[in-house]
Amino acid sequence: MVLMRRTVDLDNELEAQLSAVASLTKEKMAVVIRQALRAGLPIVANRFQSPRPEGYFADMYKDWPDERILLEEASSKEDVGLEERDRE
Repeated sequence: MVLMRRTVDLDNELEAQLSAVASLTKEKMAVVIRQALRAGLPIVANRFQSPRPEGYFADMYKDWPDERILLEEASSKEDVGLEERDRE
């Protein structure tokens, strides 16, 4: 394991949340912080990724079989909702 010591400023609310989780899990504060970073890092990275271009997934749907296209069209026209279930 590579050791990298950093100082991180925490606001009171975050420190209280970390302390509560550390107390709940009976883990050291450093372990809780590492786990929180690992769990939340992909979310932070995802916020800064560029959005997919328009029609990015369009090629996945262009070669659908005719039966699937008919099924999708029929199901989009079908009115199935809570009101219909309540009438029965």
